[in-house]
Amino acid sequence: MISKRQKEILDFIIFFQNKHDYAPSLEEIKNKFKFSSVSTAHFHISNLQNMGLLDKEENKPRAINATHQENVINIPISGTIAAGFPIEAIETKEFSVAVSQKDLSSSSNYYALRVKGDSMIEEGIFNGDIVVIKNQAYADNGETVVAIVNENEATLKKFYREKNLIKLQPANQNTLPLFFKEIEIRGVVVKIIRNLEYSNKNLLSTRKQEFLEKIKSKNPESQNKYKRVALSPIRYAGGKSLAVGHVIELLPESVKKVVSPFFGGGSIEIAMSKYLGLEVIGYDIFDILCNYWNFQIENPQLLCEKLKLLKPNKKQFEEIRKILNQVWRGERKLDPLTLAVYYVYNFNLSYGPGFMGWSSDIYLDQKKYIKMIEKIRDFQPGNLKVKCADFRDILKKHQNDFLYCDPPYYIGSDSKMFRGIYPMRNIPVHHDGFPHEELRDILKKHKGGFILSYNNCPTILDYYKDYDHFFPTWQYTMGQGETRIGKNRIKNGDNHIKESHELIIYCPPKL
Repeated sequence: MISKRQKEILDFIIFFQNKHDYAPSLEEIKNKFKFSSVSTAHFHISNLQNMGLLDKEENKPRAINATHQENVINIPISGTIAAGFPIEAIETKEFSVAVSQKDLSSSSNYYALRVKGDSMIEEGIFNGDIVVIKNQAYADNGETVVAIVNENEATLKKFYREKNLIKLQPANQNTLPLFFKEIEIRGVVVKIIRNLEYSNKNLLSTRKQEFLEKIKSKNPESQNKYKRVALSPIRYAGGKSLAVGHVIELLPESVKKVVSPFFGGGSIEIAMSKYLGLEVIGYDIFDILCNYWNFQIENPQLLCEKLKLLKPNKKQFEEIRKILNQVWRGERKLDPLTLAVYYVYNFNLSYGPGFMGWSSDIYLDQKKYIKMIEKIRDFQPGNLKVKCADFRDILKKHQNDFLYCDPPYYIGSDSKMFRGIYPMRNIPVHHDGFPHEELRDILKKHKGGFILSYNNCPTILDYYKDYDHFFPTWQYTMGQGETRIGKNRIKNGDNHIKESHELIIYCPPKL
């Protein structure tokens, strides 16, 4: 839906470009329309981008480009759909929403609906958003559908066929699934258009409070303040599934976008995108990992189908591990899809887990393998992108954006990390020789603010002595050290679990 004001701004940008051969700045747009601040101009530009009417390169002046009109399709907004309890299906022609033609198939019919309710927030679909629907009467398991139930009630849910029933699964842990013998499918969701006006007024603070309340530990004996939030489809060693609540607790409520230079397994970043509705851009220097994430985000169904062709056994595992080793050494090339499939297979079935690690008897199990594939198939990242880049380039590009940084742990002489089991530490692209001092120096100049996850040791405490320090408690396997217990420790009633040594460093935005 394009408002009168947005149409005026778009026309001004096109006129300005035709006259000057470059786009107007946000300041010029502000002055033209007598806005009180540049942020108002930015708000309208973001809306036009989201509609597919503008392209804009991040953090570059005059980097706005009007999309050619022939590449835009106006999709009618046909009414409201419940993301909650089903409501009466009433089709009312509201406005239309402009969608880039490249996002749609020319051979299909589409319509749009405005979302009411919050039962799909973990899919990145929030109250007030607009969903673009491909009009069809069938769906695959895991797809988000417009379903007609009880003759004339409509609801937006994930579709699953289970034996003699159809399950409509919400994406909100506080909402129960619905079961029916028969439903009518009126299409599947192909695009989500964020209601930026609603999102900006609304309330990162409310979403934070609701989310943190959901994941609070209910076990009085637990040393963990928050429960594990395991959203990532990969078993990433050193991941932060238990740190999600601690990090989100510190997130400033003015933040609209988060940049992650060390994406890895992405537990915290996925939570920010899915539960808080934030735009998240992840980067990682490991190209094989980023290649996997691109398929996981863009085409999880294809990844799933290819994984079904593999078997979770030692013979298959060793064959794939050897191939990945050849790829790593530059002796062999794989097409991107095969590389993504082999990577996630090797990683999730390995001990540790670790890239090119040895196999785990626990995960070489058919039932666990099927569950892994289902998690990959059903993964919905929200507004998340992952790209391959070095952190130094990223921090230059995103100087004014808020950062979540989870760099490799410091494993110097004063670190408590148990080196022998630190996963992948001998693969240089990951950890060995990481420039901790350089990261420190760049972050000191960063304007957008940051949250930094590290291991608690004197060197890191000194590097970041001018910032706020938090010492949460959680326990990961990789921090345990040896699992064998000597006679003295048995005699003293000790176990092999070592104390947590995690550190979170916080710097508010300086803008």
